Amino acid sequence: MYCLKISIAPTSAMTFRILPSSILNIATYPFVPPTTLSGYLRRLVMLSMKLEIPETDINKNNPPVYALPRKYITLGAYPVRDNFTAIHRTYRKGMREFNHDVFSRLYIEKEKADFQLHTWEYLITSELIGYVVTKSAEDLKPLQEIKGFGCKLGKEGFAVIQDISQPIKLTQITKEAIPSTIVPMEALLATNQFVNGCDIYNLYRYNWLTNQDNLNDNSPTAVNGFIPFVASYFQNQLTPELDYLTDSNNQINIPLSLINLLQLKGEITNV
Repeated sequence: MYCLKISIAPTSAMTFRILPSSILNIATYPFVPPTTLSGYLRRLVMLSMKLEIPETDINKNNPPVYALPRKYITLGAYPVRDNFTAIHRTYRKGMREFNHDVFSRLYIEKEKADFQLHTWEYLITSELIGYVVTKSAEDLKPLQEIKGFGCKLGKEGFAVIQDISQPIKLTQITKEAIPSTIVPMEALLATNQFVNGCDIYNLYRYNWLTNQDNLNDNSPTAVNGFIPFVASYFQNQLTPELDYLTDSNNQINIPLSLINLLQLKGEITNV
């Protein structure tokens, strides 16, 4: 398999909302979830191809999903370990109910009473490293054209692609290593590994319907909602022993279990 290592430069503080959560407490993941990165990259590909960017909509209207096609396994983006990274918690006014969208309007005349005070978290970091894996190096070429493009990233935030690697060949190996991405909890529990020192999060993956390849247009992605899963995130120097996909320099360590999970578990058997 082959991987792109993508350097992303945030231009502001960012929020990647943890769900489920309280409407009054907007907490953020300390990384970009895989589905969020996929939607971000899909829109940048549209921009690079001079396609019209689809309008967004609120969830109650069941909006379509725009993500990279299924063959692009998007693994999320993570702060560079040696750089300053922090979660800033503050207060701001926001919506009172989930179906209330007045707060996002540019001009509000009569409905100010619907606002209420929220606690809100922001991820602050100078660089994120994202990973996209495919079976073919050729498939990664369109993503190399998005360098220098930027757009909204997450619930709050904006970021620009500052660098993209050439396709990196990955090989499978079982070893102890610091994971480059999140790790499905099932992979740790299946090997009876002690997980003290990692953070555990509820996340979501796409429920794929087909292998539709629509990267060259702006049509919706063929998914039927999302499927929850639980993952661990290692922000320290712990090195779980797992099956990894790694590069020749042992700098990239992607848990094979994450790739299998995001593509429906057990589907990828040959690497």
